[in-house]
Amino acid sequence: MRSTSALALMMASLAVGALSACGDDKTDNTPDSGTGTDAGTSTGNGQCPASAIFCENFDKGENGWKQPDENHHATITVDGTRTRSGSGAVHVKTDPGYNEDTGSGDQQAIAHLRKDMPTFGTKLYTRAYVYLGRAAPEGVMGTYFILFSPKESDFGGIELQGMKSGAFALDDWSGIKGTGWNYQDDLKVTVSPNQWTCIEWGVERESTSATTGHALVWVNGQQAFDFPNVGMRPFTNFGVGYGFVHPKGDSAAEAWIDDLAVAPERIGCE
Repeated sequence: MRSTSALALMMASLAVGALSACGDDKTDNTPDSGTGTDAGTSTGNGQCPASAIFCENFDKGENGWKQPDENHHATITVDGTRTRSGSGAVHVKTDPGYNEDTGSGDQQAIAHLRKDMPTFGTKLYTRAYVYLGRAAPEGVMGTYFILFSPKESDFGGIELQGMKSGAFALDDWSGIKGTGWNYQDDLKVTVSPNQWTCIEWGVERESTSATTGHALVWVNGQQAFDFPNVGMRPFTNFGVGYGFVHPKGDSAAEAWIDDLAVAPERIGCE
Protein backbone atom coordinates (compact mmCIF):
# COMPACT_ATOMS: atom_id res chain seq x y z
CA MET A 1 0.00 0.00 0.00
CA ARG A 2 3.03 2.25 -0.31
CA SER A 3 3.14 2.82 -4.06
CA THR A 4 3.40 6.50 -4.88
CA SER A 5 0.64 6.55 -7.51
CA ALA A 6 -3.01 7.10 -6.65
CA LEU A 7 -4.05 4.03 -8.65
CA ALA A 8 -1.66 1.78 -6.78
CA LEU A 9 -2.77 3.11 -3.42
CA MET A 10 -6.40 2.50 -4.28
CA MET A 11 -5.83 -1.03 -5.54
CA ALA A 12 -3.59 -1.91 -2.62
CA SER A 13 -6.21 -0.74 -0.17
CA LEU A 14 -8.75 -3.00 -1.83
CA ALA A 15 -6.33 -5.92 -1.69
CA VAL A 16 -5.55 -5.43 2.00
CA GLY A 17 -9.23 -5.19 2.83
CA ALA A 18 -9.74 -8.67 1.43
CA LEU A 19 -6.92 -10.27 3.43
CA SER A 20 -7.16 -12.05 6.74
CA ALA A 21 -4.89 -10.74 9.48
CA CYS A 22 -1.57 -12.40 10.23
CA GLY A 23 -1.86 -15.11 7.59
CA ASP A 24 -4.63 -17.37 8.89
CA ASP A 25 -4.87 -19.66 5.85
CA LYS A 26 -1.45 -21.00 4.93
CA THR A 27 -0.95 -22.57 1.53
CA ASP A 28 1.19 -25.56 0.62
CA ASN A 29 3.80 -23.25 -0.93
CA THR A 30 4.89 -21.80 2.40
CA PRO A 31 8.47 -22.82 3.23
CA ASP A 32 9.42 -23.86 6.72
CA SER A 33 10.73 -21.07 8.91
CA GLY A 34 14.35 -20.31 8.06
CA THR A 35 14.46 -22.29 4.80
CA GLY A 36 17.65 -21.61 2.88
CA THR A 37 19.07 -19.12 5.36
CA ASP A 38 21.49 -19.39 8.24
CA ALA A 39 19.50 -17.64 10.93
CA GLY A 40 22.47 -16.69 13.09
CA THR A 41 25.28 -15.62 10.81
CA SER A 42 25.94 -14.25 7.35
CA THR A 43 28.36 -15.54 4.77
CA GLY A 44 28.65 -11.98 3.49
CA ASN A 45 31.25 -9.49 4.71
CA GLY A 46 29.04 -6.43 4.37
CA GLN A 47 30.54 -5.46 1.02
CA CYS A 48 28.45 -5.49 -2.16
CA PRO A 49 28.77 -8.89 -3.87
CA ALA A 50 29.32 -9.25 -7.61
CA SER A 51 25.70 -10.42 -7.91
CA ALA A 52 24.29 -7.21 -6.39
CA ILE A 53 21.33 -5.54 -8.09
CA PHE A 54 21.88 -2.23 -6.29
CA CYS A 55 24.99 -0.95 -4.49
CA GLU A 56 24.27 2.62 -3.46
CA ASN A 57 26.07 4.90 -1.02
CA PHE A 58 24.15 7.96 -2.34
CA ASP A 59 27.32 9.98 -2.84
CA LYS A 60 26.13 10.70 -6.41
CA GLY A 61 22.79 12.14 -5.35
CA GLU A 62 19.65 10.37 -6.48
CA ASN A 63 21.66 8.56 -9.17
CA GLY A 64 18.63 7.28 -11.12
CA TRP A 65 16.33 6.73 -8.13
CA LYS A 66 12.86 8.16 -8.72
CA GLN A 67 11.10 10.61 -6.43
CA PRO A 68 7.49 9.82 -5.42
CA ASP A 69 4.83 10.53 -8.04
CA GLU A 70 2.77 12.32 -5.41
CA ASN A 71 3.53 14.18 -2.19
CA HIS A 72 2.24 12.41 0.91
CA HIS A 73 3.16 15.10 3.45
CA ALA A 74 6.85 14.19 3.49
CA THR A 75 10.07 15.27 1.80
CA ILE A 76 12.78 12.89 0.62
CA THR A 77 16.18 14.09 -0.55
CA VAL A 78 19.73 12.83 -0.85
CA ASP A 79 21.93 15.20 1.13
CA GLY A 80 24.82 15.41 3.58
CA THR A 81 22.94 16.38 6.75
CA ARG A 82 23.79 13.01 8.33
CA THR A 83 25.79 10.27 6.62
CA ARG A 84 27.23 6.98 7.73
CA SER A 85 29.91 7.10 5.05
CA GLY A 86 30.79 9.43 2.24
CA SER A 87 28.93 12.63 1.38
CA GLY A 88 25.30 11.56 0.91
CA ALA A 89 22.41 9.66 2.45
CA VAL A 90 18.66 9.40 1.94
CA HIS A 91 16.99 11.95 4.21
CA VAL A 92 13.25 11.75 4.94
CA LYS A 93 11.21 14.25 6.95
CA THR A 94 7.51 13.61 7.60
CA ASP A 95 5.12 16.42 8.47
CA PRO A 96 3.29 16.66 11.82
CA GLY A 97 -0.43 16.54 12.45
CA TYR A 98 -1.71 13.85 10.08
CA ASN A 99 -4.19 11.31 11.40
CA GLU A 100 -5.88 8.64 9.30
CA ASP A 101 -8.78 8.52 11.76
CA THR A 102 -10.01 11.92 10.61
CA GLY A 103 -11.14 10.31 7.37
CA SER A 104 -10.58 13.47 5.33
CA GLY A 105 -8.22 13.53 2.37
CA ASP A 106 -4.73 12.07 2.20
CA GLN A 107 -3.57 11.51 5.78
CA GLN A 108 -0.35 9.66 5.00
CA ALA A 109 3.10 11.00 5.88
CA ILE A 110 5.55 8.88 3.88
CA ALA A 111 8.11 9.03 1.04
CA HIS A 112 10.30 6.46 -0.72
CA LEU A 113 12.78 6.59 -3.57
CA ARG A 114 12.05 3.86 -6.09
CA LYS A 115 13.92 1.94 -8.75
CA ASP A 116 13.06 -0.87 -11.15
CA MET A 117 14.86 -4.17 -10.70
CA PRO A 118 14.98 -7.57 -12.45
CA THR A 119 11.97 -9.77 -11.72
CA PHE A 120 12.20 -11.41 -8.30
CA GLY A 121 13.08 -15.09 -8.45
CA THR A 122 13.42 -17.10 -5.24
CA LYS A 123 15.68 -15.05 -2.95
CA LEU A 124 16.36 -11.36 -2.44
CA TYR A 125 18.23 -9.64 0.39
CA THR A 126 18.40 -5.97 1.35
CA ARG A 127 20.98 -4.38 3.63
CA ALA A 128 20.99 -0.74 4.68
CA TYR A 129 22.12 1.40 7.57
CA VAL A 130 19.25 3.33 9.14
CA TYR A 131 19.29 6.26 11.57
CA LEU A 132 15.94 7.12 13.14
CA GLY A 133 15.55 10.48 14.83
CA ARG A 134 12.84 8.91 17.00
CA ALA A 135 11.00 5.63 17.39
CA ALA A 136 7.76 5.21 15.49
CA PRO A 137 4.75 6.72 17.32
CA GLU A 138 2.51 4.55 19.45
CA GLY A 139 0.29 2.27 17.36
CA VAL A 140 2.01 3.26 14.10
CA MET A 141 4.47 1.46 11.82
CA GLY A 142 7.21 3.21 9.86
CA THR A 143 8.00 1.68 6.46
CA TYR A 144 11.67 1.13 5.50
CA PHE A 145 11.68 -1.01 2.33
CA ILE A 146 9.08 -2.00 -0.28
CA LEU A 147 8.99 -4.74 -2.90
CA PHE A 148 6.29 -4.01 -5.46
CA SER A 149 4.78 -5.49 -8.60
CA PRO A 150 2.97 -2.80 -10.64
CA LYS A 151 1.68 -5.20 -13.31
CA GLU A 152 -2.12 -5.20 -13.46
CA SER A 153 -2.11 -9.00 -13.74
CA ASP A 154 0.24 -9.39 -10.74
CA PHE A 155 -0.39 -6.25 -8.73
CA GLY A 156 0.74 -6.24 -5.09
CA GLY A 157 3.60 -5.73 -2.70
CA ILE A 158 5.21 -6.36 0.66
CA GLU A 159 7.16 -4.09 2.96
CA LEU A 160 9.29 -4.08 6.08
CA GLN A 161 8.11 -1.78 8.86
CA GLY A 162 9.44 -0.66 12.24
CA MET A 163 7.37 -0.27 15.41
CA LYS A 164 7.68 1.88 18.53
CA SER A 165 9.06 -1.08 20.49
CA GLY A 166 11.95 -1.36 18.02
CA ALA A 167 10.40 -4.54 16.65
CA PHE A 168 9.33 -5.13 13.06
CA ALA A 169 6.15 -5.73 11.12
CA LEU A 170 5.67 -7.24 7.66
CA ASP A 171 2.92 -5.48 5.72
CA ASP A 172 1.60 -7.76 2.99
CA TRP A 173 -0.71 -6.33 0.35
CA SER A 174 0.19 -8.95 -2.25
CA GLY A 175 -3.44 -9.98 -2.55
CA ILE A 176 -2.55 -13.64 -2.05
CA LYS A 177 -5.33 -15.44 -0.16
CA GLY A 178 -4.59 -16.08 3.50
CA THR A 179 -1.75 -13.57 3.82
CA GLY A 180 -1.70 -10.20 5.52
CA TRP A 181 -0.04 -7.92 8.07
CA ASN A 182 2.14 -9.69 10.62
CA TYR A 183 4.36 -8.49 13.43
CA GLN A 184 7.40 -9.56 15.42
CA ASP A 185 6.31 -11.16 18.69
CA ASP A 186 9.83 -11.83 20.00
CA LEU A 187 11.51 -8.64 21.24
CA LYS A 188 14.98 -9.97 21.96
CA VAL A 189 16.48 -8.19 18.91
CA THR A 190 15.19 -4.67 18.19
CA VAL A 191 16.19 -1.28 16.76
CA SER A 192 16.93 1.80 18.88
CA PRO A 193 16.72 5.39 17.56
CA ASN A 194 19.51 7.98 17.48
CA GLN A 195 22.20 5.64 16.17
CA TRP A 196 23.15 3.97 12.91
CA THR A 197 21.73 0.43 12.74
CA CYS A 198 22.41 -2.25 10.15
CA ILE A 199 19.05 -3.67 9.03
CA GLU A 200 18.81 -6.66 6.69
CA TRP A 201 15.65 -7.96 5.06
CA GLY A 202 15.53 -11.34 3.34
CA VAL A 203 12.64 -12.49 1.12
CA GLU A 204 12.55 -16.15 0.09
CA ARG A 205 10.30 -18.66 -1.68
CA GLU A 206 10.87 -22.24 -2.78
CA SER A 207 10.36 -21.67 -6.52
CA THR A 208 9.62 -18.87 -8.97
CA SER A 209 6.02 -20.07 -9.17
CA ALA A 210 5.41 -20.22 -5.40
CA THR A 211 2.76 -17.70 -4.33
CA THR A 212 3.87 -17.63 -0.70
CA GLY A 213 7.21 -17.67 1.05
CA HIS A 214 8.74 -16.06 4.10
CA ALA A 215 10.70 -12.96 5.06
CA LEU A 216 13.47 -12.57 7.62
CA VAL A 217 14.92 -9.53 9.32
CA TRP A 218 18.27 -9.07 11.05
CA VAL A 219 19.60 -6.21 13.21
CA ASN A 220 23.37 -5.73 13.32
CA GLY A 221 23.75 -9.32 12.14
CA GLN A 222 21.39 -10.92 14.68
CA GLN A 223 18.10 -12.41 13.49
CA ALA A 224 15.13 -10.50 14.86
CA PHE A 225 12.28 -12.48 13.29
CA ASP A 226 11.14 -14.81 10.51
CA PHE A 227 7.75 -13.88 9.08
CA PRO A 228 5.89 -16.92 7.67
CA ASN A 229 3.25 -17.09 4.96
CA VAL A 230 4.22 -13.97 3.00
CA GLY A 231 2.51 -13.38 -0.33
CA MET A 232 4.81 -13.43 -3.36
CA ARG A 233 4.51 -11.72 -6.73
CA PRO A 234 7.02 -11.19 -9.57
CA PHE A 235 8.28 -8.04 -7.85
CA THR A 236 10.00 -5.62 -10.24
CA ASN A 237 10.29 -2.45 -8.17
CA PHE A 238 12.17 -1.61 -4.97
CA GLY A 239 11.56 1.31 -2.63
CA VAL A 240 13.71 2.75 0.17
CA GLY A 241 12.69 5.55 2.52
CA TYR A 242 10.57 6.04 5.61
CA GLY A 243 7.22 7.26 6.86
CA PHE A 244 3.72 6.30 7.95
CA VAL A 245 0.75 5.23 5.87
CA HIS A 246 -1.49 5.01 8.96
CA PRO A 247 -0.43 7.95 11.19
CA LYS A 248 -2.43 8.88 14.28
CA GLY A 249 -1.64 12.59 14.52
CA ASP A 250 1.88 12.24 15.90
CA SER A 251 3.34 12.00 12.41
CA ALA A 252 6.51 14.12 12.59
CA ALA A 253 9.68 12.11 12.05
CA GLU A 254 13.15 12.32 10.53
CA ALA A 255 15.24 9.42 9.25
CA TRP A 256 18.40 8.80 7.25
CA ILE A 257 19.38 5.71 5.22
CA ASP A 258 22.85 5.00 3.83
CA ASP A 259 24.99 2.25 2.29
CA LEU A 260 22.15 0.33 0.65
CA ALA A 261 22.71 -3.02 -1.06
CA VAL A 262 20.23 -5.41 -2.69
CA ALA A 263 21.32 -8.82 -3.96
CA PRO A 264 20.13 -12.43 -4.46
CA GLU A 265 22.48 -13.46 -1.65
CA ARG A 266 22.73 -12.22 1.90
CA ILE A 267 25.09 -9.27 2.20
CA GLY A 268 25.75 -8.91 5.92
CA CYS A 269 26.92 -5.90 7.91
CA GLU A 270 30.33 -4.28 7.51
